Amino acid sequence: MQISPVAARILGCLLEKERTTPDQYPLSLNALVNACNQTTNRWPVVRYDEATVEAGLDELRGLELIRREKPLGGRAIKYSQVVGRVVPMGAPELALVGVLLLRGPQTPGELKARSERLHAFSGLDAVDDALGRLLRHEDGPLVAQLPREPGRKEARWSELLTGGVAVVTAAVTNATGSDRPVDRGPAPGESLAARVAALEAEVARLAAELDGLAPRARD
Repeated sequence: MQISPVAARILGCLLEKERTTPDQYPLSLNALVNACNQTTNRWPVVRYDEATVEAGLDELRGLELIRREKPLGGRAIKYSQVVGRVVPMGAPELALVGVLLLRGPQTPGELKARSERLHAFSGLDAVDDALGRLLRHEDGPLVAQLPREPGRKEARWSELLTGGVAVVTAAVTNATGSDRPVDRGPAPGESLAARVAALEAEVARLAAELDGLAPRARD
């Protein structure tokens, strides 16, 4: 399954608001537009209009990832997410997917800090366990670990719902069990965020190779 960046932003907003503002959930179209266009806790910051959000909602409805409903006594149509029914996930996994959809690739430490309002992880081990479950999902990997960048203590993780990244670690995806990275190539319709993540990963890989060559050159 692959969704567009607009659909990903909408789905992330629904996952977030269901936990953080339950009194205002499900969300109306206007509330969704505002949620998508927030300038905090979002990357990249976007300016979607109603027509753009409606197109994203139609996409998600076609994939049966959201539900459209009209509350009793209400006039506005409202929307809720049901992704956990289509792609079975528990609360920890849904929290991580939501944060990744809203903020792009992140380290486990960043994911723990930024998902606190969605799910209270007991520690980094709990985050790692949830990432592992997403990685080994019965329907195929839903996340991928990017190569660790120079200067970073932790490798970042990316969601794969928007088309995936070009380079992922073999420890995660290589069926042969090799420890070498696997080049998966660009996915059809790959999103801008995914392409940026792939380029960042490739730059990090090349930088690591150059760091390894430097001592040899001095010898």
